[in-house]
Amino acid sequence: MSREVVLARPHPFIRKPMTELLTNLGFTPVTGSSSAKPAGVIVSSSVTSESGSFADVLQMVKQTWAGVPLVVATLLKPDMAIKSLGKELEAVFPGKKIGFPSESQKADILIVRPDDLKVPQIERVIQGFFR
Repeated sequence: MSREVVLARPHPFIRKPMTELLTNLGFTPVTGSSSAKPAGVIVSSSVTSESGSFADVLQMVKQTWAGVPLVVATLLKPDMAIKSLGKELEAVFPGKKIGFPSESQKADILIVRPDDLKVPQIERVIQGFFR
């Protein structure tokens, strides 16, 4: 089982705190599409990225790593994240349940905010989410 987590659309939010969290949880953060079957994929919802648009990267993730756990990293508050990102996620991953690590419900796609990275219980949720 791979311990790599792909940072498919890196942004400063992912590069530093998310990399530190992943490393502390025993995962190896990697960029690009070199990992054959990663434990998970993280995509930043930032407005700009050198990796392409949010929608384009989601399509690439679906084509390259279908079925691999997906985390979307965002600065948006939960209600705004669902309004803003929900339609794009549903268009690319129809029928997938979108959730937040603070919820006790099982989700297919997790939306993570910077504050989530500071809560030990949520760290465990993120660790358990990846395969």
